[in-house]
Amino acid sequence: MVSSQFSRLLAAEIDGRTQNTRYRQNEFHRLQSALSQHIDEIQDAIQKDSGNGPEEVRAELCLALQEIRTHYLTLSLEKDLEEEYCVVAGKDNADAKCGAGIVYIVPSTHTMFYSIISALSAALAAGNCIILELTKNTMALPAVLRRILSQALDADTFAISEERPDAAFLSKVLMVSQTGSVPLAERSLLSPANARTVAVVDRTADVAAAAEALVAARFAFGGRSTYSPDIVLVNEFAMKRFVEAAIQQASRYLAGPNGEARQGASNPRRLGPSASLLDASHKDAGARVLVSGSGWGVVEVHDRNSPLLTKKVQEKVLILHPVTSLDDAIDLSNSSGTLAATYAFGSPSAAKYITQFIDASISWVNHVPVDMLIGPAYPINTAPSTATRYTPALLQVPRPQFVAETNNSALVKSILDPSDATKSANAWREALTSLPSTGQRPGWKIGFFEQGLITGGVVTLATLVATVSTVGWYTFSYVTRLRA
Repeated sequence: MVSSQFSRLLAAEIDGRTQNTRYRQNEFHRLQSALSQHIDEIQDAIQKDSGNGPEEVRAELCLALQEIRTHYLTLSLEKDLEEEYCVVAGKDNADAKCGAGIVYIVPSTHTMFYSIISALSAALAAGNCIILELTKNTMALPAVLRRILSQALDADTFAISEERPDAAFLSKVLMVSQTGSVPLAERSLLSPANARTVAVVDRTADVAAAAEALVAARFAFGGRSTYSPDIVLVNEFAMKRFVEAAIQQASRYLAGPNGEARQGASNPRRLGPSASLLDASHKDAGARVLVSGSGWGVVEVHDRNSPLLTKKVQEKVLILHPVTSLDDAIDLSNSSGTLAATYAFGSPSAAKYITQFIDASISWVNHVPVDMLIGPAYPINTAPSTATRYTPALLQVPRPQFVAETNNSALVKSILDPSDATKSANAWREALTSLPSTGQRPGWKIGFFEQGLITGGVVTLATLVATVSTVGWYTFSYVTRLRA
């Protein structure tokens, strides 16, 4: 069985060695030291696999190493000892946690180095044994990391899997799945890699700034990020200005030696299954390619039945579509189900309305967080952190310890105690006490039906006044003619 190679991790989980703070700190030092010593080799492998520019590769490396530092700094032996001995001191330890046990990481191929390090460092800080899935393929980075990490980390608590373990073993782990595919483990943190991201540009927005941010987000890191905008919904009154700004930004962003020249040097391995999206845009009768180059383009789609509006984009193609109102944008966005993210560009009130009613896992207002274009999306239905992609708490299980009796426990005890009828009667009386006032000012309140009656009365009165006035006018005219 595949899971037999992980017997040492199962033993380490049982003896709880990863719960020791000093052990985790030492593992962080070994990890950071090994990566630093081989940073040039890692950088070359990332460049070879992704075809990203040198500045994009360096940004990924810096962000990954920052994850290690951030998680390491959360570890404190003094704090852990204080929490451990709370019970001895007669205090509650309501926030006590421990590692989930064994964390199994399935990394994304998009900015793979950061994706791996962000999950691995969080799992290590949380006190877990770790298995990293690195299947054999033609990519350069997995082979490099397989060698470096295996030598750096404790073989009793860290392992690399080249194939997926059986279901029996997976039932024992917490799986971190960054690929968007449904995980096989019962416990899992799933990143919505296949969910779409929508940007809305209202007529009240700073159109030039919105175009600059969205073009950069679409074209950075090969356009393969989950949080790159798959479609930009632009108010029809702002569309002309946005198109002009987007064309200007696209041309500037991809011009010169760092632009078009880079496109030709890109590794074909980085092109995903939607690499023909630009060709499809040229052939789509309901779309118009506004500007394009080698592997990139800006496309305006007019036909709402066009398949271009429903695709998850994996290349440097920015899709634009006009909307008539904020409600129109909200309805169109929600037709795709829950989105990975929403970008709202507009006045504060417009942005509030957009982000309140579009069903998205996360929303950003009047900016694109560039760091989020690197690595996996936040796991579904979890509270995001602005400091790290995964918080240690996501990879831990609660183990609270309570010393003091709660108020509810004392309440139930007093009711169940037949010897103290007074306390029981007081508790019963308090339970039946009316709820506090809402604080609304007293006055005549107009409800739905009252509003209907008032509206009907006003219409009837207006009609009656108009009728009487008309009859009076004709009567006056008739009498005047008779006297003449």
